[in-house]
Amino acid sequence: MDTNQYMEMFLEESREHLDSLDDGLMTLEKDPSELSILNDIFRNAHTLKGMSATMGYTKIAELTHDMENILDALRKEQMEVTEDIVDTLLKCGDSLRQMVESIGEGGAEDVVDISEVAAKLSALLKGGTPSAAAPAAAAQKEPVPDNSLEYSETDKEVIKKAKDSGLQAFHVRVTLVESCILKSARSYMVMNTLDQMGDVIKSVPPAEDLEQEKFEHSFDVVVVTDAEAKAIEDALMSISEMDKVEVTDAGQEIAAASQAAGTSNAPVPAASKALEPAGKKTKAPAIAEKKLKSGQSVRVDIEKLDTLLNLVGELVINKVRLGQIGTTHRLTELTETLEQMDRVTTDLQTVVMKVRMVPVGQVFNRFPRMVRDLAKELDKEINLTIEGEETELDRTVIDEIGDPLMHLLRNSLDHGVEHPDDREAKGKPRVGEVRLIARHEGNNVVIMVTDDGNGIDAEVIRRKAVEKGVISQEEADNLSDAEAVRLIFLPGFSTAEKITDVSGRGVGMDVVRSKIESLGGHVDVETKINEGSVFKIKLPLTLAIIQALLVKVKQEMYAIPLGSIDRTINITQEDIKTVQNKEVIVLRGQIIPIIRLGDVLNVPRDEGEENDDIFVVVVHIGERKAGIVVDTLIGQQEIVIKTLGKLLAGLKVISGATVLGDGRVALILDVSALM
Repeated sequence: MDTNQYMEMFLEESREHLDSLDDGLMTLEKDPSELSILNDIFRNAHTLKGMSATMGYTKIAELTHDMENILDALRKEQMEVTEDIVDTLLKCGDSLRQMVESIGEGGAEDVVDISEVAAKLSALLKGGTPSAAAPAAAAQKEPVPDNSLEYSETDKEVIKKAKDSGLQAFHVRVTLVESCILKSARSYMVMNTLDQMGDVIKSVPPAEDLEQEKFEHSFDVVVVTDAEAKAIEDALMSISEMDKVEVTDAGQEIAAASQAAGTSNAPVPAASKALEPAGKKTKAPAIAEKKLKSGQSVRVDIEKLDTLLNLVGELVINKVRLGQIGTTHRLTELTETLEQMDRVTTDLQTVVMKVRMVPVGQVFNRFPRMVRDLAKELDKEINLTIEGEETELDRTVIDEIGDPLMHLLRNSLDHGVEHPDDREAKGKPRVGEVRLIARHEGNNVVIMVTDDGNGIDAEVIRRKAVEKGVISQEEADNLSDAEAVRLIFLPGFSTAEKITDVSGRGVGMDVVRSKIESLGGHVDVETKINEGSVFKIKLPLTLAIIQALLVKVKQEMYAIPLGSIDRTINITQEDIKTVQNKEVIVLRGQIIPIIRLGDVLNVPRDEGEENDDIFVVVVHIGERKAGIVVDTLIGQQEIVIKTLGKLLAGLKVISGATVLGDGRVALILDVSALM
């Protein structure tokens, strides 16, 4: 079988199952008594085993099979959930993830050594101490092997009718080899083979249990067929991992059982005749339900969504162009048609944007495991609470926020939350609380990382900043506490006394700030000594189609994202003052620096320009404000953001470009880079 066509699906689904496996184990550690969680974990491991074995990845299949043995023992209460078991299963998940990623990068699964975790699983299984109730529970749950098969009155009637029609009914007992990993796949192949040779009227255990591997190594099937017993045996033995196939005459078994009981075949009640054979009756609704569910969602390659968005972008550009033609030539009919087209394209754009929206839970779900491991490394007790994981963001934003959030969480765990003994001495609970929260605010999404730890001491930040030469002592004295705390976002700044694996290298907060600002958002911090800190990230919902203000410098058109604009004002040259050789204006009592866009872009000024009215666009990033001086304000317009490509990727002031309705290209300004 050519498995390459299924590779993308295998990789994507494997990652999903591994994420679910991690989540389940984390939940199980908190509540070991919840058996339903164990069933979910088992199902994820089992599905991963089946997929990997089908794709030919035997090491993944073997490791998940060993995990299943432990999980099965836990389900049957033959072992108790311990920290050691959870740790080992999590390490197995890490090894599986490394193997999957290696396969995804075109490598082999063999690059990961699983001998250590496999040996640990084996040792746990052999040395697992049964709980007090385990022997009794195991005795109740383990089925007693029995080669006999009970026939209901319905079975007997169906077999009798088959014989009257010249067919034969056979009882087929299939035994798989002990080492069989894919029992469900083998049972499916057996059932499929028998279905092709006749009609399966009964299986013990039922088909659903066979699919879920709820049997040891053997199962029984009754089939009505015109084939010979030897043909059935030969067909089934050709399937791999078969140990033994026994085919006996079902009619003879019924007669022998009746004779032994001293009774003859009783007439079948009328109600029983109306019943469907058990195997088919239970199977049909399950299949119908599966078909219904599969039609409710479709996996789509993200590149196709990107292409769809680009096409919608082109549609928006041409819609604007047609609007300009209709206005210029006063074509009433065209204008009326465009109004309808405008509604349709707006709806289409909304639908496409919603399709691209992804819950932030996809990013959030990777952090509980990180927090658990880091808390153990730091010898701290920390409880992570996640809220608003269903909040949706554009896929392009989701892809980029993982690293900034990781840095913020590591900062809270290392610098924020105190050691349990220190917390107790302060009268706080020993367990620190860290929260990861997401919510919508208008056209933005706000993500907050909060902790109830030390808080950030502004005086310590001032002292460290002066020591490192980031600012002078005079500048430090003039900073407010809030401004001083924001110095932590500067490159290379760290308050850690020693360098560790977690922190102290001065890499982290500046990465957070630059990444968030490159996404058109901003990050801020609020803190109180001994009460904790709140890091607040504000991000746009999407980065693809935005509202912007079009401005002109000389003959060139530029776009400023509307989300960064406070207001536009007209001033004269007299309104501009100079402070420390920098141009500023005073707006409502606030001093705002002036940025002449022409100077930044090296556009030569005309003589006498200073006497004209000056247009200023007041922009903000967080609490920082600036006034961008432009020649002309064109107006607000919906624009489609296009990347500049690799050749122009290094430009700091320009974040992208857009095609206007008349076909001209306008560059999009990066407000954070200008400030």
